[in-house]
Amino acid sequence: MDSLIRTAREGRVFIVTLDRPRANAINIAMSEQLAEAFTTFRDDDDLSVAIVTGAGDKFFCGGWDMNEAASGVKDNEEHGTGGFAGLQVLLDCNKPLIAALNGLTVGGGWEISLACDLVLATPNTRFWFPEVQRGFIADAGGVQRLPRMLPRRIAMEILLTGRWFEVAEAERWGMINAIVESDELMPRALELAKQIAKGAPLSVQATKEVVRATETMSDRDALTGLNGLALPLHQKMLASSDFLEGPKAFTEGRAPVWTGR
Repeated sequence: MDSLIRTAREGRVFIVTLDRPRANAINIAMSEQLAEAFTTFRDDDDLSVAIVTGAGDKFFCGGWDMNEAASGVKDNEEHGTGGFAGLQVLLDCNKPLIAALNGLTVGGGWEISLACDLVLATPNTRFWFPEVQRGFIADAGGVQRLPRMLPRRIAMEILLTGRWFEVAEAERWGMINAIVESDELMPRALELAKQIAKGAPLSVQATKEVVRATETMSDRDALTGLNGLALPLHQKMLASSDFLEGPKAFTEGRAPVWTGR
């Protein structure tokens, strides 16, 4: 099978690059390779943060391969155990992901971005959910996540009309962390990832775990019910040697040495 993605490591940072010219469109083979890459990231204790980006300077990702769709492939049935674009793997991944969007972010490409925790985008980035104009819906995260991240009426306008969502709008609504020039995109993403990777691995993962577990709760329930949730990473963090190492390093005036245990 030809490689449709590239992966690299920089310390505790894992970089996934979609590389299927000309639009980095997602087919079954790419979904399988993304699922494998995301599984590697999720399960490797030596990795703390991932960056997802696209090859080229026009497209981050053009979404679902319409040639494959026209052949009768169903994106929710035939894209392997990781699902479309490997996104099912990310449902139980408590390590942070950064999307570095280098251009048009369409359909399933936008759904990859929505599955990430932080997003950087270039000035030429534009977002688009054209699914209703193609006879299906953005059901790999679009219809589920967009109305939670935007005012419902804005999200419904985008999902139902298929209009382009401009990067300035995304910044205004807090959908992205920053707009950066193209030549600064990956340096900024790596800087952000390495800063996150300086934290205690279990603390980083427990932070995401608790955010996800409590995001639909009231403030009172989230604060008073946390211990009752018995979240495994949160419990593991509380019992870890790193839980003591952080305060000890601070009082001794040195950098902490994390073990992840």
